[in-house]
Amino acid sequence: MEQLNINRFTPQDKIIGVNNKFGNTGIKYQQGSTVVLYDMLPIDGRTEFRFFEGSSQRNFPFSNTGTDGNKLGVGNSMIIERAYLSKVSIENDLVTEIIPLQMSDALAISELSIELANSQILKQYSGLDFMPEYNKSSHVTRGSVLEFDTQLNIPPLLEFVASLRVQPNIVEETYYLRFTMEGTGAIIAPRTTF
Repeated sequence: MEQLNINRFTPQDKIIGVNNKFGNTGIKYQQGSTVVLYDMLPIDGRTEFRFFEGSSQRNFPFSNTGTDGNKLGVGNSMIIERAYLSKVSIENDLVTEIIPLQMSDALAISELSIELANSQILKQYSGLDFMPEYNKSSHVTRGSVLEFDTQLNIPPLLEFVASLRVQPNIVEETYYLRFTMEGTGAIIAPRTTF
């Protein structure tokens, strides 16, 4: 009997492979990590939320990108494996409520795109796929995390933007829309990896 060997291409393999193509061969020596990035924008009637663009100007709890903004620093890289949307109530710069995006929410009728250095790596993904009713990987009945079918790579020092197009005239005072993306990453390890 012939044996079939299947070698799964891991997120770490993709990070190393893509960075090698950019000539960044040292990424394989960085510390492996789980990376979670988020950014919030007010629900103020805009028809496009451009998450992470200008995020270096937004501090906690509005964004966690820090001074690097919409670029990963030297030695950092990530694979976007999951993403989710939530509504966050902010009053006097304090978070008072976090609500998973729901099917009845007008914001669910949307399209998500992710750009890396002005090239699309995710194109017009339906916002309905965040909802449990349409999300093939959802195991909950309220709110949902979208698990991508492909490994979306963000190498260091390249600008990225997650763009969500929505219907016009959606205004919810005191509410912000938060986009969170998470996955396997590499972070700078100047001395050694652990």
